[in-house]
Amino acid sequence: MPFGKQIYPLFDNVHQEQTNFDFRKKRRDGVFHNYVKRLTKSWIFKGIIFTTILANSLFMALETDYQMANRFFLFFNVAEQLFLAIYTVEFLTKIYVDPIKYWKIGFNVFDFIVLSLSLIHRFLPVRFKRSLYWLHIVRPLRTLRIISFIRGLQVLTTALVSTLKNVFFVLFLLFLLMTVFALIGYYFYGNSDHGDYKNWGSLRSAYFTLFSLVTLDGWTDLQAETGRFGFASSRFFVIGFILLGCYLFFNLFIGVVIINIRETTTAFNKGLQTERETILLQKKQAMLQRQQSHIADLMEKQKTSQFESFSEMVEKVKQTLRHDDYVLLDDLCSSLSFIDIYFTSLDEQDNTLYKLQQLYFEISYVLGNLLEVDRHQEHSEKKDGDGANKPN
Repeated sequence: MPFGKQIYPLFDNVHQEQTNFDFRKKRRDGVFHNYVKRLTKSWIFKGIIFTTILANSLFMALETDYQMANRFFLFFNVAEQLFLAIYTVEFLTKIYVDPIKYWKIGFNVFDFIVLSLSLIHRFLPVRFKRSLYWLHIVRPLRTLRIISFIRGLQVLTTALVSTLKNVFFVLFLLFLLMTVFALIGYYFYGNSDHGDYKNWGSLRSAYFTLFSLVTLDGWTDLQAETGRFGFASSRFFVIGFILLGCYLFFNLFIGVVIINIRETTTAFNKGLQTERETILLQKKQAMLQRQQSHIADLMEKQKTSQFESFSEMVEKVKQTLRHDDYVLLDDLCSSLSFIDIYFTSLDEQDNTLYKLQQLYFEISYVLGNLLEVDRHQEHSEKKDGDGANKPN
């Protein structure tokens, strides 16, 4: 599964919840599991992990000082073990909460790889560490875990990862262009008795010269060296390759990256709006269920009295009255206990209506944003269609 598509796992949680329902239903430690799940989603847990990553990065930077590393060697060693312990506890906690969903998120897979290599490097015997010296690059990679805590960085990372395929095609086209110009430069300026053997004498040197021209690193000196051999056409050759290789392909590369970032950002914003709307609906349902349960409890308390209902109580009172007694009004004001329950219910209804009004305002805001986005998309599609239908 592509790494870049794992930034929005929470927007597709409905299908995942249905898939994992049977798995969670069979759990016997439901209370403890729910507690650990709430703990992993709390800001305290995330703050501890984020602070650990920052402290680990700071300590790695301090260890680059030779004197400080020797002076506080024991302290850095203990801190490294503490950081690995915290990362391990985080991994085990997330695996315990949802062992299936954990592996569907690309950032979690990256964290697991970094943690595994770090543990291997930590407990590997000394005689093997010399041959596996490249494992030292694992520690600096822990700093990249900050990306999983910041959604803006997740969007940018996802866009860059999804751009790699198109970037590969652009680089391949650039390589074909460099091959054509390298062969032309070799035959025109390197394959002669008085040619520029340094820059165009072989295909390897021609590729290196063209790479320098693409980066615009000293291109005037390279062109001047070729021009000293009497090749007047080298100016047009160099300038033409710079226009194609540098400006055209470089701008094409930037355009591909910008398009992918825009598409990823649009998808991310839509996912946020969908998530917010889902949360609002869940709050509404939870509020209604809570109010219904509260009203049911109040009515249950009313039934525990000597009369099963208010109407029965009124009928019993009517039977005890004489013809010359004052008749009580047959309404809600006839029962003090019911009046108390009724007023309590009115207060609950007022609170419910107020909160529902706020939820409707937020839902209207979300729907308005969705409508605005759709309107802009239709306008842009119509503009593109009108532009395509115009005669050349």
